[in-house]
Amino acid sequence: MWTDNETSLDLLGFRVHADLIRSVVTDQNLLPVTLGVFADWGGGKTSLMKMLEESFEPEQWPKDSDERKQCERTACLYFNGWLFEGYDDAKSAILSSVLVALGEHKRFGPKVRDKCVSLLKTVNWMRVAHLGLKRVALPAIAAYATGGASLVPAIASSAGELLPWGKSDSDKAEPKSDAADEDKEAVDWASLIRKDSTNAGPLDVRTFREQFGQLLKDSEIDSLVVLIDDLDRCSPERIIENLEAIKLFLNVENTAFIIGADPRIVRHAIAWKYKDQDATVEIEDEAPTIVTDYLEKLIQYPYRLPRLSPAEIETYMALLFCQSHLTEDLFKSTVSACDLQRAEDRYAVFGYSAVKEAVNGNGGAKLPEGLASALTFSASAAPLITEGLKGNPRQVKRFLNAFVLRKKLADVAKLTSIKDDILVKLMILEYANEKKFRELYEWQAAQNGFPKEIEVMEAAVSDDANDGKAKTSIHEEWTVPRLKRWLSMQPVLSGVDLRDYFWIARDRLQSSITGMSLVPQIVRRVLEGLTSDNSGVQVAAAKSAGEFDEAELEILFDLLQRNAKQNPTEKTAYDAYRSLIEGNVNGAVGQMVSTVNEIPPSAIPPAVGGDILTLIKAKQQLKKPFAGLIAKLKESDSLVGKMIAQWDKPKG
Repeated sequence: MWTDNETSLDLLGFRVHADLIRSVVTDQNLLPVTLGVFADWGGGKTSLMKMLEESFEPEQWPKDSDERKQCERTACLYFNGWLFEGYDDAKSAILSSVLVALGEHKRFGPKVRDKCVSLLKTVNWMRVAHLGLKRVALPAIAAYATGGASLVPAIASSAGELLPWGKSDSDKAEPKSDAADEDKEAVDWASLIRKDSTNAGPLDVRTFREQFGQLLKDSEIDSLVVLIDDLDRCSPERIIENLEAIKLFLNVENTAFIIGADPRIVRHAIAWKYKDQDATVEIEDEAPTIVTDYLEKLIQYPYRLPRLSPAEIETYMALLFCQSHLTEDLFKSTVSACDLQRAEDRYAVFGYSAVKEAVNGNGGAKLPEGLASALTFSASAAPLITEGLKGNPRQVKRFLNAFVLRKKLADVAKLTSIKDDILVKLMILEYANEKKFRELYEWQAAQNGFPKEIEVMEAAVSDDANDGKAKTSIHEEWTVPRLKRWLSMQPVLSGVDLRDYFWIARDRLQSSITGMSLVPQIVRRVLEGLTSDNSGVQVAAAKSAGEFDEAELEILFDLLQRNAKQNPTEKTAYDAYRSLIEGNVNGAVGQMVSTVNEIPPSAIPPAVGGDILTLIKAKQQLKKPFAGLIAKLKESDSLVGKMIAQWDKPKG
């Protein structure tokens, strides 16, 4: 079993990406710069960030080397952007956190701490202004009203009573930077702010940048590298505040900001920000959207991490199995051997033979029997897993954890007929399309483990591949390319008793998709937007959904269908479908028709009928797909049916 934590240990071959990014952010001719490390959820962004952070530690390099000298004059700070999510002013929070991390830096902190304190007081002024002199300033205003000599010093003093990020007097927990030196005594920043004698007050952006830049010069820092991770886990409002803080206040000479995020979530946040300015449409035919323009101005260098290939997935799986079967020292030497092979041939698989050679070459150690079996499994399963999970490292690790658990359950239950390749194929369907996995479960349960439907569809895919014309039919919802590719995967399931396989998958079958499935963050965000009360947010969410791939759309549609069935009298899910149809999202019409058909007409809000007719009026091509549903509702003795009949009544 493997933990789902980020690591600086490079099992993915991402060190080359870290080295490239490092070369950019240490090039004085390119600073200041903001670089985006973009990848899907679970694509390896955090692991890459950890590699970068580690690479800036001087101790990682040989003495007297150019790299070590460079690191000694570089300050690298790591922040989790999600830590600022709950604070009243995320912009002030990130400014304060950068200053505190600099003041606590083990090499540069003592040189700049006093100036950090002064700028922290300025940040508190910004926070006071953001809050409209609420909470923080109230004691100061009270002091002034009772005879205080000056309101300005009083407010500054009051602001200094709180830690820089404080949400309230009762909540003074600070987001700790990983860059802080935990071995030394913590700095009492609140006390330093109170004792500071400088007349810190509100500064304009230009002055703040000048003073921050001077602070870096005084500290003799050649480059300040700030890593901001997990930005895509923040709310749209916090994402924008963090980006604006970087651009307006911190992006000064000799600084580099590296932002890790799913770019679609960032684009969604920008669209949300400008929802009232119609940021989802083109301004002119050839002009970029507001979203694209905004993103390009903030991030000069977008760098997209590639999805792993089948060879890379096999290597990754092999190293994960090595990690669980080998001793720590033997595992480290095996990883080193893999690194050497990658340097010589980046396209080769570090599989069974390479692992065996690495292990045997370490004092004649023998390959554990369990590891040998696991490596053989990796070679056969890697192509299936790559196709099914889109080369996503996090999903691969979670997939393997679930696979190992189910194999153990099969052993305990003495289910000797379980075959690895069949279990993998079924689990790929489970992860890629849970709705169809449940459908297959129902088919086999009704037919003693041998579903006729899967036999027919596998034959249809085979016929289609052989002569281009399927002689047998495939269920309509299984005709999407991704499911047809799954049907064509080896091994075939025809003639296989599937009962034992679904028995060990009961944990999945008894749970909800929100509780067990790997729902990407971007899908969650779009779902939140589609079900919001703000029409502009709904339009922005529909625009984001239009960029989804087949798997993400399947998850979104499944979530919406569950929402509609669980809350049939509420209009939220129906409105979401309407937004998707108006946004021309593929499959939205069919999904709405299918979902509404499964809900009793008496439970459907009457206004839904008006929405359907409005959609048809705006898009005449929708008349045919909605015809059957409209007829069914009109025939029912329901409020929605009566509304449709009234609206559809011939005029005059």
